Amino acid sequence: MKTNSPKKGLTGKLISLTIIAIAIMLAMYVWHQRSQSPSTDDASIDADVTHVAAPVGGRLASLSVTENQAVHPGDILYQIDPVPYRLAVAQAQADLELAQATLETKKRALAVQQSSAKVAAKQTHRSNTNLALANRTVERLRPLAAKGYVPQQQLDQAQVAERDAETSLQQAKEQESAAAQAIDTTASAEAAVHAREAALAIAQRALEDTTVRAKTAGRVVGLSASPGEMLAPLQSLFTLINTEEWFAIANFREIDLQHIAPGNCVTVYSMIDRELPIKGVVQGIGWGVMDTGHIVLPRSVPYVERSLNWVRVAQRFPVRIKLENPPAQVTRLGASAIAEVKRGAACK
Repeated sequence: MKTNSPKKGLTGKLISLTIIAIAIMLAMYVWHQRSQSPSTDDASIDADVTHVAAPVGGRLASLSVTENQAVHPGDILYQIDPVPYRLAVAQAQADLELAQATLETKKRALAVQQSSAKVAAKQTHRSNTNLALANRTVERLRPLAAKGYVPQQQLDQAQVAERDAETSLQQAKEQESAAAQAIDTTASAEAAVHAREAALAIAQRALEDTTVRAKTAGRVVGLSASPGEMLAPLQSLFTLINTEEWFAIANFREIDLQHIAPGNCVTVYSMIDRELPIKGVVQGIGWGVMDTGHIVLPRSVPYVERSLNWVRVAQRFPVRIKLENPPAQVTRLGASAIAEVKRGAACK
């Protein structure tokens, strides 16, 4: 018995060393695999959402969707009573027609004023010509009357005609100046037409906004209204989950971020069906998160809660993963998921 004791002790030591070596190799293998394929179970399925609201308010005339209904781009979601907005369009149209009629009247008045100014200008030109003729007549008769070749009375008549021509010229100039100053413009009437055109466009846009349509394909959630309800402008009636694009938000530990890069291929498993893999690609890595001890509302960066609050643990940062053709049965907003990133592998 004593002879076998050293052998048994040596065997036990070898077994212990072998177990330790296997554990070390296993740990190194796990570390290597984790560095090559970082993974996290702190992930969720995500999608863009739209809070559906109309820019205008009024009575909810009809509701064309139900809770959880799938809709397509262009589908009518609901209709606000359009009657008040149609009346507003009719009023704006009438105001525009009135402004256009005023503009036409202004143009006709302007044409009369311009014609009067032209007549006054021609009258001034004629008076100027008559005065020049009267001046020449007086200059010719003055030496002839001095020598007795013509009667003095004829010279007097020519001088009177000269003074009358001067007076007529002065009057014609004043009339021409007054006519020129009386010429109006159509600027104010044109501005009024532009204003009425803008008012009509606004009224027409408001009428169009009474019909709310889906901008993207999606699912209706949070619907709790019924026809007849009064809605305020921009009041959200329900939320539309965009089903055209799906994402996964995976919170990875900061020590794993060095092994993750945009473009890496990712496999995501939704907890709805863990046997169904979803192919994805890293779209971006969060550059900041809110610390648990410094919550400030409204938050401008993502808030990721630490796992423990009594020991210092690695912070987690959100990684946005775009899912490629995910199955509809496992894509629900907020569903838990697992994400596995393949380091250095770019998705094709």
